[in-house]
Amino acid sequence: MLTPRIGQDEATDLSDPNLASIPPAVLHGGIAGSFRVAIAGVLRTIAAQRNMKIHVLSGLMVLIVGMTLPLGLEVRVALIFAVAIVWFAEILNTALEAFVDLHIRTYHRLAMMAKDAAAAGVLVLASATVVVLCEILYTQWHLVTDNLPAVQRAVLFGVPCVALEAVGLFAVRRGALAVVRLLASLGLLAPLVVATHDPFFAGLAVVLVLVAAYARWSFPLMPRAGSVRIDAA
Repeated sequence: MLTPRIGQDEATDLSDPNLASIPPAVLHGGIAGSFRVAIAGVLRTIAAQRNMKIHVLSGLMVLIVGMTLPLGLEVRVALIFAVAIVWFAEILNTALEAFVDLHIRTYHRLAMMAKDAAAAGVLVLASATVVVLCEILYTQWHLVTDNLPAVQRAVLFGVPCVALEAVGLFAVRRGALAVVRLLASLGLLAPLVVATHDPFFAGLAVVLVLVAAYARWSFPLMPRAGSVRIDAA
């Protein structure tokens, strides 16, 4: 993993206010700085990118399903990889769109093709993830019918939890209301965590909620990559 080395004077002269959230430590090399850069990239994408916020909500719903149903190990691994691959694709798509916006200042058909192709790749993976989940539920529907109380509990607490997370990702960023929203989300997760069939999925769900809140609170809003459509002249 490569970390750009920026001199202190050069870093001080950077006028872009969106760079203010970069910790001074990541402006220098080293393994720790590389990890900070990578983590900041994930958090900044969650904080600023609309589609990534949708993927976060989808990931939370998948984790709630995994917390609720006694799925087999192979199914759980498939779900984790499916969510991770979609996140990976969306992060790369964001990077590509930002790179194109940075270097292409005029309309160009090739730039349009690059951005549309990257978005199409994310769409394909996200659609495949939905198909995988539907196939799992279809072939193992007996797990749903055999665990109706757990499913009802997941709907009762999980749906409002996801709704609150949507509010946090799209509307409320900071302040007392954001803290109350976060506590309410964690409170709704608590009954699901206590009754879960998989503590690992439960832990991931809690971590996801905390990470999303931290990303929205700590990272400034930036222009959404791809917000300026680049079409042929």
